[in-house]
Amino acid sequence: MQKIIENLRYHYWASFRRKLLDTVQEKYRSIYTGVVLDIGGRDRGRFKKPRDQVKKWIFADICPKWNPDVILDIADMHVIQNESIDVIAAMEVFAHVEKIDQSLDECYRVLKKDGVLVFSSLMTYPIIEDPTDFQRWTEAKWRMELTRHGFLVETVETMGRYFTVMADFINIANKSMPSLVTCIGFLLYPLLLLLTKLDNTHFVQNNKRLSSFTTGYFIIARK
Repeated sequence: MQKIIENLRYHYWASFRRKLLDTVQEKYRSIYTGVVLDIGGRDRGRFKKPRDQVKKWIFADICPKWNPDVILDIADMHVIQNESIDVIAAMEVFAHVEKIDQSLDECYRVLKKDGVLVFSSLMTYPIIEDPTDFQRWTEAKWRMELTRHGFLVETVETMGRYFTVMADFINIANKSMPSLVTCIGFLLYPLLLLLTKLDNTHFVQNNKRLSSFTTGYFIIARK
């Protein structure tokens, strides 16, 4: 029964972006090897981190209350040695980082040669105070900054387009209503799910306006 409740909660309550993030992380799970530095990586969603396939998995966070292995700020990782990390994972982190320039320099410093920075980045999504929220960057901005800091951008996955953004906004509005209204609103969920599928059509992907919306990106860059 507990499993059923968890499945229903994830199905109806998790954002469409979260589901996309779980899916894309699963798609690239083989990228995790060697020593992994997982920044801000407390467990969320359904993606099961492949800790058993790596040499060492280090959970790092700026906030002690999450009981990280290492307490650090991504913009100042002096506790991590030069070229000691094979993979840095930073899911949904950079929107909350004030000094991204320093953060990218630090990521480059601690990664081994051919090391990988894998991260997700918010775009059209509500402000999240965790503990602060500073910016949203486009794909063009990410490509420019990563290249400027010495990285080779290997993969950029656009996570949903216009209709996924719309579905998430409707879902957020519904979840903000009184409980009874929210429960009734969940009856519309199959329609929202159908809406998100439109983003996979050639019509949306080739439409300049509709394709210009996205919840954000999943990016893999190599040193």
